[in-house]
Amino acid sequence: MELRQLEYFVAIAKEGSLTTAAKVCRIAQPSLSQQLRALEEEFGEPLMHRKPRGVEPTAAGKILLEHAERLLDEARRLRERFEQRRESHEGRVIFGVIPTLAPYLLPKILRPFRDAYPKVEVQVREALTNGLIQQVVDGSIEFAILSDVLDQDRKKWSLHVKELFREPLLLALPTGHSLARSVRGPRPDQLSSEDLIHLKDGHCLTDRTLKVCRLTRFDQKLECDQLETALAMVAAGMGIAVVPELAARSHSKTGVTFKRFGNPVPERTVSIMRRRSSDLSKPAKELLNLLQHIPAEWSGA
Repeated sequence: MELRQLEYFVAIAKEGSLTTAAKVCRIAQPSLSQQLRALEEEFGEPLMHRKPRGVEPTAAGKILLEHAERLLDEARRLRERFEQRRESHEGRVIFGVIPTLAPYLLPKILRPFRDAYPKVEVQVREALTNGLIQQVVDGSIEFAILSDVLDQDRKKWSLHVKELFREPLLLALPTGHSLARSVRGPRPDQLSSEDLIHLKDGHCLTDRTLKVCRLTRFDQKLECDQLETALAMVAAGMGIAVVPELAARSHSKTGVTFKRFGNPVPERTVSIMRRRSSDLSKPAKELLNLLQHIPAEWSGA
């Protein structure tokens, strides 16, 4: 039994004529008769009395008519509900982001998104790159915002990675540091590994810092979990740190001076990552559309 068959049956009952019902349903009369017979075979008894002029429901037909009208009404309500859902942009989006991006990028993105789609539920999962890859692969998040995805991970897990923007990396120095007073941008050979405050292994920024400073490993004097903690240590005169430009722009505490490196300016690539084989929900597509139109001034371009 299909909804379309019930629609045909209700039309026959209301019109009292196969010919008229066929015109209302825009179907050939032989096809309509065939659908009626299919229903009668399924329920095991006649549903319409055939009269010289038209048809009328049998006792079984009246029972079916009562339930069919309710079912069709519920189907109509269901369709309307989903139409309203599309029009009002309801739903949920769950995505991930690396911690060195989340506090600086998300407020700029989620505020306009929530203004445009107030009925969409947003869940943000913060994790390191490897954790986000796993969550994308197992489907617990729809996409992730992260940086510097390795080609081997992209190929292994069949990930689609699309670049959003490239973000310059700056050197955070205590205000009284000699490099903070220099007119020229700092060079890697001017940095001491002993002075570097870095994030623990697993942060993509850790690997990027090693490359910027041309080091194979860090001196383990100062290591922390959060970028803001590293900046607080810099402000306290405990060392220096390589930080993304968005973090530098958002930092409001005194005691830290941010300097651009000399050419070539180091940077990290911020990208969107998702599974190739999965379709995104409508809210996720709307959010990605917003992400892909980040103003140039946000990205440091």
